[in-house]
Amino acid sequence: MSTILNEAFSNLKTVFSNRNIIAISSTNMLYNIFNGLWELWWSLYLIEELNTPITIVGLLATIQNTSRILFQLPGGVLADRIGRKKVIVYGTAMRVIAPIFLFTARSWQWVIPGMVINAVAGLYGPAFNAIIAESLPQERRGAAFGAYRFITSLPQIFMPAVSGYYLNIMGIGRGVRVGLMMFSVAAAVAALVRQLFLTETLNDGKEDLEEIENNRRGMIETFKNQPRTVWAMLVVAVISSFAMRMTWTFLAPYAYYQVGLTEFQYGLLQSVAMAISVPLYLISGMIADRFGRVPCILLARGLGPFDSLSLYLFKDYNQLLAAYGVIGVAQGLGGGRIRAGGYMGGPAWQALVADIVPQRDRGKVMGLMGTISGVLSLPGSYLGGYLYEMNPNMLLVAGSLLEFMQVPIILLFVRDIKKRNA
Repeated sequence: MSTILNEAFSNLKTVFSNRNIIAISSTNMLYNIFNGLWELWWSLYLIEELNTPITIVGLLATIQNTSRILFQLPGGVLADRIGRKKVIVYGTAMRVIAPIFLFTARSWQWVIPGMVINAVAGLYGPAFNAIIAESLPQERRGAAFGAYRFITSLPQIFMPAVSGYYLNIMGIGRGVRVGLMMFSVAAAVAALVRQLFLTETLNDGKEDLEEIENNRRGMIETFKNQPRTVWAMLVVAVISSFAMRMTWTFLAPYAYYQVGLTEFQYGLLQSVAMAISVPLYLISGMIADRFGRVPCILLARGLGPFDSLSLYLFKDYNQLLAAYGVIGVAQGLGGGRIRAGGYMGGPAWQALVADIVPQRDRGKVMGLMGTISGVLSLPGSYLGGYLYEMNPNMLLVAGSLLEFMQVPIILLFVRDIKKRNA
């Protein structure tokens, strides 16, 4: 045990000796703190304060997802052409504007401009992932991703419970609106820090003939030349994205209306899951380096469907607390889910992509994976709203069954790559 702890602390020290990682992680933690005051409760805010029908809640999520998808691919191209830093700074600056539109909206129609602007800001996603991968030590990339995720996810341990308690006192309407304004200020600080302290990592001024040729190739051709594992991961990402978009928007309303949980109780469930998963990021990263990325991804994705299904199966709060402990294990293993860094996030998942894809193509490949999975999963949120209106229980069961379809694909087609790319 002491050996594992010593290695974990060594990884933390190595990772956070890098200036880029310090700048990204500190601003990301600030983002998570103030984003956590309102984002978890956005669906309830639409229903309670703006009198939005549940099917329109799903439609709004579809509009937001559509807008975000449109900018994933351009974001990846820009990251590979003009550099990671510029894209990240510009995208972060747009996060300042979006909450202001959401704050001023007094009907669901008027939240659309803010949601679109917020989605446009997501163009820095591929650049963000690429600059992290290129700032971490190659020989310990999985552990390094785990150490990074551990630090940046610390606010997510307490913010769901804090925000639930905060909303119990403030009320959903006032609490979300104040949270939006505080988030806008935090985004402005993050943009300034990233402009001042980030260092560009794209090639570090060096470009060999192979990299020049890669850059000239078309986007689709670049992706076509990737190995089978990348294609399998894309299919997994599509399934995960569709299933989670079906259910995620409606989990808080389900817990609130169907199970009868208070905001604090539901927030505490999220905090329990994160309290277990965050420390596991460190260990899972080391496991991924020693025994392979795929076992961590497989176990995480296999346990993933329990996230939605638990609210359907258990109505006793103590049982739900135990269930969310299992969910925390799935998240901590780093296979990539919403709480664990997104549909294509997590230490093991990101490390495997970084292992396979050459540096010059990472932005394009990550952007294209995000675009394809996003486009194919677009109907998910609207379908989720339709199913919720028909039968909320049907929605959770259907989403869980769909998400479990990832498991055989990972078993059959996803493989670790022995030869690591810089």
